[in-house]
Amino acid sequence: MTIYLDVVFFENVVLNYIIILSTAIISKSKTNVKRIVLSSVVGGIFAILNYIVNLELLMSILLKVSISFIMIMIAFGKYSIKKVLREVIFFYLVSFTFGGIAFMLLFFINPNNIVVVKNHFVGTYPLKIAVLAGIVGFIIIAIVTKIIRDRINKKIMICELEIFYNGKTKKIKTLLDTGNLLKEPISNADVVIVEKDSLEGIVSNSFLEDIAFILQGKWIEENNIREYKFKLVPFSSLGNDNGLLIAFKPDYIKIYGEEEFVRNDVLIGIYDGKLSRNNMYTSLIGLDILKNSKNIKETV
Repeated sequence: MTIYLDVVFFENVVLNYIIILSTAIISKSKTNVKRIVLSSVVGGIFAILNYIVNLELLMSILLKVSISFIMIMIAFGKYSIKKVLREVIFFYLVSFTFGGIAFMLLFFINPNNIVVVKNHFVGTYPLKIAVLAGIVGFIIIAIVTKIIRDRINKKIMICELEIFYNGKTKKIKTLLDTGNLLKEPISNADVVIVEKDSLEGIVSNSFLEDIAFILQGKWIEENNIREYKFKLVPFSSLGNDNGLLIAFKPDYIKIYGEEEFVRNDVLIGIYDGKLSRNNMYTSLIGLDILKNSKNIKETV
């Protein structure tokens, strides 16, 4: 059978473009058309060389994996090994999905067109089938990814929170609580709930010890709470419909997870009790706090 290398190159460039673009959308990674095209061309060149040069199976596999890493680094830039590996996994997930769907479509539409040469579908393998497979595959993966992400968001997610206040800092473990929608009613500022004991070192110990008296109004009668820029935030929870939290505005906070985020417009609500029985976390943040946060890299 006659194999036209220019056709092989063009088909691979188109397919690589679809796969990389889908990988970027699904993994929410930043890239641009130039990077994707360049990465796709590199993949197309490798596809041609794969027909020209005969390699042993092990060497062929190692070379394919290496090319995949190179394509990802070209498409998404120089990241850490962890992020590159993450993108490569998405890349192969998309590739295998597209390949399976393309084979299925070709098998049902015209099985006589299936020609295998060196583990590649070539010759009469129609490009329109590959493009259709890419569209169908992207839709399937997007739906599955959304379902998985929604389920993860409903589970416990613990990350690190750093509070900056009056020249002092404190790092604590925080729980991403989807049910935490607490806001200060006047300013509508998001409120991070933090255990009282976790604030030692950045808030006056004498003030922390007087939390119970402040909520009863006794401390306010003797001192001017405005000097400390504290606010009273009403809240409701199971078993407590009319609760109050004393809150203060930090200089800013940082949230460390897969990415780093910063907020300078939140309040820290002081909780006089324990949030976790096993001390896995000592504060709570809501989804709104993350949604409205700025990525630290984007602010640099």
